[in-house]
Amino acid sequence: MVIIGAGQVSRELAPVWQKAGHTILQVISRTENSARPLGKLLGCPWTTTLGDAAGALSDAQIVVVAVTDGLIAEVAETISTMISPKCVMIHLSGATPLEALRPPCAVIWPIRSFNPKAGSVPLEGTPTVIEASEAEAFLLATELASAWQGEIAEASGEQRSAAHLAAVMADNYANHMLAEAQEVLHQRNLPKTLLRNLVEGLTQGGLNGDARERQTGPAKRGDETTLQRHRELIPKDMRDVYDSIAEHIAKRHRE
Repeated sequence: MVIIGAGQVSRELAPVWQKAGHTILQVISRTENSARPLGKLLGCPWTTTLGDAAGALSDAQIVVVAVTDGLIAEVAETISTMISPKCVMIHLSGATPLEALRPPCAVIWPIRSFNPKAGSVPLEGTPTVIEASEAEAFLLATELASAWQGEIAEASGEQRSAAHLAAVMADNYANHMLAEAQEVLHQRNLPKTLLRNLVEGLTQGGLNGDARERQTGPAKRGDETTLQRHRELIPKDMRDVYDSIAEHIAKRHRE
């Protein structure tokens, strides 16, 4: 296996694959600051140029393209003549089409936030979406995901795109709202941890799949008095967002 890209995703997944028995032939990354530490961690050669990795690429049975979404297709095209026709190309993006790679190929997308703050969330058991160009590539992708005992969901490209949208809404957007809520508390010298129990209840909706049934609050009740009080307190650049979400909550619960 050759790993292209040494960001947070590679730093978490590559050691798991290595522990599961996969040999990492080389790490390739654009900068020495990222390539060297991961290569040292894995005990394998590292480089900052694809040309220097030509030998490893030609020997690889698997190449994982773990670069930013906008570069996946470019990197895949660059290495397409450097790898064996039987080598399986893999990317790890929820949003990038499978067609960014040449077959045989697969997408392995663990639905998890990969950032230093997410270290307390175990990788083991993470729901993982797989899309593959053919049966053999799917089996290989499933084997790689089994390294963290992922809960596998096979998906088409359209299904994976929808799952990525759902993930952005559930994680990125919800986290943004929590960050704004914590700022409201901070500005009034209140502990940011006041919301801890609410967040735990919110998480249960995600774990059990019954978030809509758990909805409460003034927007659902149609409590205009409380909504107006909130409008007077909320930062000006959040008022339109607050009103839009309140209107949408009310609409959903009138249906």
